[in-house]
Amino acid sequence: MKKIILALTLFAVPLAGCSAVEEVNRSVGYTSDAVAYINDASQWAQDIPQLAQNAVNDPQAQEKLSQELDQVQQSIADFGKTEVPGFAQGLHEQLTGYNASLNTQVDELQQRIEAGEFTPELLQNSEVMQTIQNIQGLMDQFQQLGQ
Repeated sequence: MKKIILALTLFAVPLAGCSAVEEVNRSVGYTSDAVAYINDASQWAQDIPQLAQNAVNDPQAQEKLSQELDQVQQSIADFGKTEVPGFAQGLHEQLTGYNASLNTQVDELQQRIEAGEFTPELLQNSEVMQTIQNIQGLMDQFQQLGQ
């Protein structure tokens, strides 16, 4: 009987170690994904205003803006599928809340572009840039998770 308990214990210890390593890898992977996503949001904040300005009189630039907004929405959807470790749940919920808002705001911009009602002021007056800034504001917190 003691041999069976010893064998089970020896077998269970490495398995517990493997799950701990898996958890660390998932945590690091999630943190890296979140930081990369926030970096993408920073890039959108830089690119979108210029694309909007160019889109005023140029149908090709308007198409490029629309494509960029589609990519933003795809990134939001992709990030939403990310597996979240338990310790990051609260921060992830903040980020997904911002993402939901951003997705809705981008939908509204896309509708205005399709209706031919787009102006750079529409972007400036929308909450898109503020929402992106809110997403960027989470960067430090996500970087601290990775440490």
